[in-house]
Amino acid sequence: MNKLKYLPILIYKEYLQILKDKSVFILSFALPLLLVLIYGSAIRMEIKPVSVCIVTQEQNSLTDRIVKEFLLSDYFVTQNTPDFIKANEMFKDEHFKVLIHIRGGKKKDISPGIEIEVYLNGVESQLASISLNYINQTIKSAFTKAGLSTSGYSVNIRNMFNEANESVWFLMSGHYVSILTLLCMFLGSFVISREWDRKTIETLCATNASATEIVLSKIIVYYVLTVFSIFILLVTGQWLYKTPISGSIILSFVSLFVYAFEMLCFGIFLSAKIKSQFNCAQIAVVIGFLPAVMLSGLIFDLRAVTPIISFIGHILPPTYQVKAMRILFLSGGQSLYIMFNILLQFTIAVILIALTVRQVKKDCK
Repeated sequence: MNKLKYLPILIYKEYLQILKDKSVFILSFALPLLLVLIYGSAIRMEIKPVSVCIVTQEQNSLTDRIVKEFLLSDYFVTQNTPDFIKANEMFKDEHFKVLIHIRGGKKKDISPGIEIEVYLNGVESQLASISLNYINQTIKSAFTKAGLSTSGYSVNIRNMFNEANESVWFLMSGHYVSILTLLCMFLGSFVISREWDRKTIETLCATNASATEIVLSKIIVYYVLTVFSIFILLVTGQWLYKTPISGSIILSFVSLFVYAFEMLCFGIFLSAKIKSQFNCAQIAVVIGFLPAVMLSGLIFDLRAVTPIISFIGHILPPTYQVKAMRILFLSGGQSLYIMFNILLQFTIAVILIALTVRQVKKDCK
C-alpha cells in the first residue's frame, strides 16, 4: 500500500489542474451534448419539399389529375408548363430539382399509353434517389384515383449530370472540401500557438517586425505548403476515382485555392486567440472539420434538417464551397454562383487576417 501513498495527492493535483483548464469541461460535457444535437437534428433521410416542374404538352383529364396530385402533395413544390425547352434550361440552372415530361396521349378524357420521363438532378444523388420514390407513389396515386391501371404508363428515369449514378462522384467532389478544411485548420492552428508553447512569442514580439509582418509571413509559408497539398489531393483523387470535371478546370483550382486560403487564415486566427497547440487542435476538429462534414450538405441534405440547424449550415463557408465543387465537377455552368462563392470566401479570409493581426498586436504590447 505504501506504493500508492501518493495516489490521493496526485488525484487532488489532477483535480486542481482540471479546475484551471476549462477545456476539459468542454470536452467532457459540452462536446457530447453538441454532437448529440448535431446528429439528432442533422441526420435526416426524408427530404421535402422537392421542387418539381411538370411539362404537359397535351392536356387531358389524366395529365390534369397527375399535376393536381403533385400540387396537393406536401412532398413537392410544383409548377406546370407546356414548354419543355424552357423548362429544361431552368432545370440546368437548378431552378428546380426534378423535371417530369409527360408525353403521349390525346386531348381526350382517358389517355392510355402515356410515357413519363423523369429527369433527376444527379449532382444531389441522395435527393434524386429519395424523390424518385415520392414521384412513383404520387403517379400511382393519380392513376388509382382516375380509375386506371398503373400498367397504362411507362416511366423512364435519367440522372442528369451524373448519368453513371456513381455515388463516389457525388461524394468526392464534396469530400475535397472536408479534407482541405481539416488540413488547413490543423496547419493553421499550430502556427502561433507553437510560439506560445515554446515561450518564443516574447522574442518574436521584441523584434522590429510589425504584427502584420508576423502574421503574413506565417500565412505565406503555410499557404505554399497548402497549394502543394491541393495538387496532391486532386491528382490522387482524380486518378483513383476519375470524377468528371464538367465545369472550368481553372475555376475549380481557383475556388479550391481561395477556400484553402480562408481555412488556413481561420486556423491561424484560432492559433492566435487560443495560444495552446493542444486546445487549438481540439477546437479545429469541433468547429472546423465536423461542421464541414455534418452541416454543409455534404452528406445530409440541409432541406431535411430542422430550421435552426439549416440556418447554422447556411452561414458556414463549407456549405457554399461544397455546392460550388459539385457544380464545377458534375453539372458545370452557374458561373455567377462560382464567382460569388470565390468572392465570399476571399472576403472572409481578409476579415480573419485583420482579426489575427489585431490579436497579435494586442498580445505583443
